[in-house]
Amino acid sequence: MKTQFFTGNKKSQSSIGMLIILLMLAVSCEEPSEFIQSDDNNMSNKSFKQTNDQMLYEFEGSVFDIASTPDGGILVGVNNGASKRVDLIKNGSVQTMTTLDAATDIQGIASIGSGNIYVSTGGSDLAQNGELYKVTPSGGTMVADLAAFEYENDPDANYGTQWKDQLCEAIDGYSAGPQNNPYKVAAVSGNEFLIADAAGNTVLSAKSTGEIDWKAILTPPLDENGDYLIRWQTGAEGDIPCYVQPVPTSVAVANDGSVFVGELTGALADTDGLPIGRSRIWKIQPGANHVVCSEDSEDCETIISGLTSIIDIEIGPDNLLYVVEFDQTSWLSLYIPNLTVGGSIKAYDLDGNLDRVVASGLEYPSAITFDNKGHLWLLENNSTSFATGNNPTVRKIY
Repeated sequence: MKTQFFTGNKKSQSSIGMLIILLMLAVSCEEPSEFIQSDDNNMSNKSFKQTNDQMLYEFEGSVFDIASTPDGGILVGVNNGASKRVDLIKNGSVQTMTTLDAATDIQGIASIGSGNIYVSTGGSDLAQNGELYKVTPSGGTMVADLAAFEYENDPDANYGTQWKDQLCEAIDGYSAGPQNNPYKVAAVSGNEFLIADAAGNTVLSAKSTGEIDWKAILTPPLDENGDYLIRWQTGAEGDIPCYVQPVPTSVAVANDGSVFVGELTGALADTDGLPIGRSRIWKIQPGANHVVCSEDSEDCETIISGLTSIIDIEIGPDNLLYVVEFDQTSWLSLYIPNLTVGGSIKAYDLDGNLDRVVASGLEYPSAITFDNKGHLWLLENNSTSFATGNNPTVRKIY
């Protein structure tokens, strides 16, 4: 699926020809004072707003993910045109940790130690880009070619139930064939990582030594009859069904090895309206591999349904699953005036029972992370300035 409101490299799969990108958040009804920190040593293009007693860190460009470091810092992947860098928020200031020479935007970040992180980069038409990099203060090294794996394997078309026909990718300016968009990444260990491939509809497993495999394939949402929901038909006779794509955006790993996957859900048929209440959280059993996440799967089950446009999930220090919904009227609110009502953060136990609503009415929340003291941090407006006029911001919620 090409739903790319979470990167600047792809076009949306919206049925009304809109591009998809990503997110932001409301901060305060008070007018904040703004000042620019102008240390010539790596401090350009970063501004800070003081809102009451909290710092609001604003970044120019696009930001798709944040992650915490063991020593209390917050990592921010910043994309500003051809410039890709990882910034570090620590002790009330921001410094650039390193820059990355990559063809596409930094999208996911996973920290496995101070100064030692892994990032995923965005995909492109026919899976020509999208990698996993090891990044240190001295620079970045590509360790796994995720694009090549998708191009050669295209799991949702060729493995499991083979529910996707490659001809169905020829929509919204894309080509028939394999498509990828590595988005959020989670560390299983110091040398193994799980990546939610939004366009590939898969969860990939990648090693720091370069080995890649698919761990799970997500299947489309269902209609009222329990069949895959169809978006459109293709083929010479129009007899090939093209299903609504699940679009996995986020992945989290529990202490017992269970893996949780959140999905955005792509565009529906024009007659079916907005993808509201179509997003799900899947739970993959510890040790399971090569699983097809479906209603009759033994190793991958839906534990939460009825959500809208899930953009991130994290397991908190309280062992609850925190789920970020982009907007209650779906990602299409970016393109339809006066539609947005706000996104939310909700906490669930690991069986999928709602514990509480952490925050609601947020303006395009994009990613969350917990620091080493258990504080919750939020990325807002990752790449929505075209719609909101606001740059990405990061702040501590509590």
